[in-house]
Formats: sequence, structure tokens, C-alpha cells
Amino acid sequence: MDQLNEIELKLQVTKAIRMLEKMGLLDMNGHVSCRIPGKDYFFINSRKASRASISVNDIVMCDLNGNLLEGDSEPPSEYHIHTEIYKRRDDVGSIIHNHPHYQTILGIADVPIRPVFGIGSFADNIPVYEKSSLINNVEMGAELAEILGSGISVQLRNHGTVVVEESVKAAFARSVFLEENAKKQYDALLLHKNIKVLEGENLVRTRDTAWQPSIIQKVWTYHEEKAKKEGALVEIN
Repeated sequence: MDQLNEIELKLQVTKAIRMLEKMGLLDMNGHVSCRIPGKDYFFINSRKASRASISVNDIVMCDLNGNLLEGDSEPPSEYHIHTEIYKRRDDVGSIIHNHPHYQTILGIADVPIRPVFGIGSFADNIPVYEKSSLINNVEMGAELAEILGSGISVQLRNHGTVVVEESVKAAFARSVFLEENAKKQYDALLLHKNIKVLEGENLVRTRDTAWQPSIIQKVWTYHEEKAKKEGALVEIN
């Protein structure tokens, strides 16, 4: 994870939320967090902040028990998603909980997500958490974290998705292409039930070439510039 200062980290979290909301991956709910390097604290959007107009001032700091350390509003009620994963995964620097349409539809239909698309080829063997209610207590957060294990994503049946990565930018890129992969899988299934999925050596090579640090930055820059042109990042500071 890049050793960014706390102001830069808060700005990244804010931009990620604005961009995900603009793309329809976040709605009035959902949250993005970022672990503060070298500390057992993390930044997350406050519960009251609108995801459409959130600013850096709406990012709060919490400890790994969800206690508010900085900010004028409480964290989201589902902060247990973040605290329980951070406690178990030293490699995780950012967590996104969103409500993507196509991943949720596939989950409702009990169709496992498969790798069908280049940059989304990492989408395979994604575990499912069967409790669809808000994850608003430590027991459910712990259950979810255990199901996630060492993976990068867990699907919340009839609810949404959780994505983890080493940085905000990487978690953002994963979120974007998990949904893009799910959309392509859904559309292909409308045409034929026996779809072609990536597998074998082709899958390995596709993953190795499609997921690089330069691509993560390219994805972030593209969506950041697009959001700026569309006015989605105004009054963010």
C-alpha cells in the first residue's frame, strides 16, 4: 500500500465513494474504508453522509472496535464488516461494501460468479454469506470475515458484496470489474445456458496479464477523469 498521508487517504476514500455512487455500485448505503498504515485505526465514511455529495469532512476515524476517534458523526452501522476483517487480515488496506446489481442478481438466482472477462478474470470461487440482513453486530462481522478467509471478495446473498485489497485504488478497481464480469456473465446466460468461461492455462495467463499495478492506476485515473468531466467530484474537499 502506498505510504500516503492521512489527508490523501481521506481524499481517496471520498473519491472512491463518489465514483462508485456515480456508477451505481453504491446507493444511499454502502461504505469504503482505508486502514491507516502503522496504526490500528481506519478511515470510513460517516453514517449520515450522503454518498452522492460526501466530502473529506464526512470521513471519520475509528479504532478496530469501531470506536469513533475523529469526526463529528458515527460510522455506518455495518462497521463490523471492516473491523472484523482488519483484525484478521494484516494484508488488507481497504474494504468496500457495495450493492452491485448484477452480482446480487446472480446471487438471487444461485448462479456462481465465474471468470468470463479479461480484467474480471479473478472473479471465481467467491464464497457466499447467506445472512442477508444488516451486518450490524460483531458476531455477524466475524462470521463474514471467516467466510472471506484469504480471498478478495465475499458475496452477501440478497444483499451485496464485500471487496478487500491492499489499497483504496485496488479495491475500487476490483469492485468495478467484479460487476463488469457479472454483467457479462448475466448477459451471456440470456443467450445460452452453456456459456464459455475462462479456464486452464488461458485463465492463468489472462489473470497474470490483466491485473497489474499499472492497470489498477489506469482504472482509477480513467474513472477519476470521467467523474471530473461529469461534475461528480465537485466540492469534495
